[in-house]
Amino acid sequence: MKLKLWAIKNFSQRTGPIQLVVVDLDQSKHYPLNFVCVLPRYFRILEKRSSNFAKLFGPKSHDMAKKLLIDASRREDDPEIKKLITKRLKAIEAEEQTSPTVV
Repeated sequence: MKLKLWAIKNFSQRTGPIQLVVVDLDQSKHYPLNFVCVLPRYFRILEKRSSNFAKLFGPKSHDMAKKLLIDASRREDDPEIKKLITKRLKAIEAEEQTSPTVV
C-alpha cells in the first residue's frame, strides 16, 4: 500500500471545513476510488481503537498518523491545510510527551 493524506476542503459543517483522508495510490490515482479511511480528528480515538483508522493500523496508529502528517506537511502548499496539518502534528507530539513510556 502506498498511503498518502488527501485534504478535502469544505466537506461539511459537521466535520469542519477541511477533512483529511487516507488514500492508497496503489489502488487508483483518483479520489474516491483510492479511499482507505478518514484520519481521526482527535487522536485519543486512536487509543480506543474505535475509528476505522485505528482498526486498520492497530498499535501502529500513532506512528502511521504522524508519518502521514509529516509527509503531507512537506508537500502541501495551501496555507489553510498546512496549518491544520501542523496543528494535528503538534497534538500527536504533545500526547507522546505526556503519555507514560513503557519499558
